[in-house]
Amino acid sequence: MNYDKLLVVTSASWLAEDLAAAGTIDVEHTLGLEAPILDGRTALWCSGIFAVRMFKTGTTHPFLSAGPGWLPTVPAGFLRRDVWAGTVGYMPYRGEDPMFYKFAEHKHARVPAGLYLVEDTFQRHVRNVFTDADHIDSLHFVGSAPMNYVREYRCFIAHGKVTAASFYVATVPGIDDSAVTITWDAYEPDRSPDASLAAAFAQHVVHAMGDNQPPGYTLDVGEDEAGNWSVIEANAAWSSNIYHAPATSVIESILASQEPGNERWAWKPDQLFLSRSRPLPTGAPLR
Repeated sequence: MNYDKLLVVTSASWLAEDLAAAGTIDVEHTLGLEAPILDGRTALWCSGIFAVRMFKTGTTHPFLSAGPGWLPTVPAGFLRRDVWAGTVGYMPYRGEDPMFYKFAEHKHARVPAGLYLVEDTFQRHVRNVFTDADHIDSLHFVGSAPMNYVREYRCFIAHGKVTAASFYVATVPGIDDSAVTITWDAYEPDRSPDASLAAAFAQHVVHAMGDNQPPGYTLDVGEDEAGNWSVIEANAAWSSNIYHAPATSVIESILASQEPGNERWAWKPDQLFLSRSRPLPTGAPLR
């Protein structure tokens, strides 16, 4: 690994401060108002939107991710539900019950991840949001049967090892059969719910995947009311919230998620978002 600097592109200064406090790599914080001129020795933590705008500007970087079709390749015993992936232009019929759908590689406020009544509802909604846009049918999605988790955790992975994990959301009973959501920021770091069982489960998954996984990524896992664990989704470590995970071990995963020479796992934005994004102003060379 040749990186000796981590550029953290975010308005959340606390994230850059937490990563800098680890003391394992020089951390520079920026709001991302300009496209960085990278020198091959600088890694990034940034949003997917910023990465797309970097690519539109012409700045390349070896961002890695599990990819839009990876989740269904996880063994069924770790998923505990039907999971599929594809493109919006071809969505096989999955029954009349509401199913969970999301964009595989992007977040969009007008197309939130959630339950949709049959795949046609999701498909029509996407086409209504992006009326007359090019590349709609090639947008990647992930679908699954719904699950009810009581606790969810994020695990950071580097080279086949879970290096860090953090609780990030829980659903608990409220008044009159209602549900209350408790998020990670309700806790101080040293009082956050223990994530060791989540990390242990994720390590079993990582071991089972063998070579079928990128060098660095994050794995979100959840526990249901019966105490059963399952994989929720995978995300790019270079754009994943670290929550209360130990920063030193998080950095190991972030750096692994952008190692050069891993074309198989190269992150590629959907063409619709790339074509509609705005280039960043050209910045100055990094110090």
